Amino acid sequence: MVTAEETEETTRLEAFSDGIFAIAMTLLVLEIRLPEDIAPGTLANSLLHLWRSYLAFLTSFATIGVMWVNHHRVFNLIRRTDQAILAFNLLLMLGVSFLPFPTLVVARHIGTPDGRTAAMFFNGTFTAIAIAWGFLWRYVARRRHLLYEEADHASIHGISRQYLLGPVYYLVALLVAIVSPLTSVIIDLLLAIFFALPARMFHRQSTVSGSRR
Repeated sequence: MVTAEETEETTRLEAFSDGIFAIAMTLLVLEIRLPEDIAPGTLANSLLHLWRSYLAFLTSFATIGVMWVNHHRVFNLIRRTDQAILAFNLLLMLGVSFLPFPTLVVARHIGTPDGRTAAMFFNGTFTAIAIAWGFLWRYVARRRHLLYEEADHASIHGISRQYLLGPVYYLVALLVAIVSPLTSVIIDLLLAIFFALPARMFHRQSTVSGSRR
């Protein structure tokens, strides 16, 4: 049976996290700025010249948005919190709140001689966030008393597979940044789509592949 105190604990944590997600997403757009010295008749070209900022904004906005959805999905399975969950969630929020800065860096420097460094910094941040996600979920998944009894095995197993692969994929994107910074940012955008997929898909895939062996 879930007590009112346990419900309040998770609700407060989610409300705190929702605020950080919202602030981080808002800060992203504040970094898209037109040059102050635009000559008359060149506005269209100036807007097109900001394509790096648009790409960086879209990538980070999509990633944070998907993280927010997944955070809500995960905490719908969690019955109660403890000190470790609070600590792991703070670690995750640290990465989320920091993300607008590397987004600004990659927007300004992708396509320049410093593009490689900017893209590696950008992907390094995503990798750290993915690792924080993994720590949080693995801690919870191994302690079933923290989950609702109704939490189904398919969702738990699917989420575990997604978060196990996350740091690996972002590390690959970081390595790609050494060769092609722009490609690595596009990979980050595609990974946001990957993490938006329902967790149950990964459970089915593992079940089917296991039955064929």
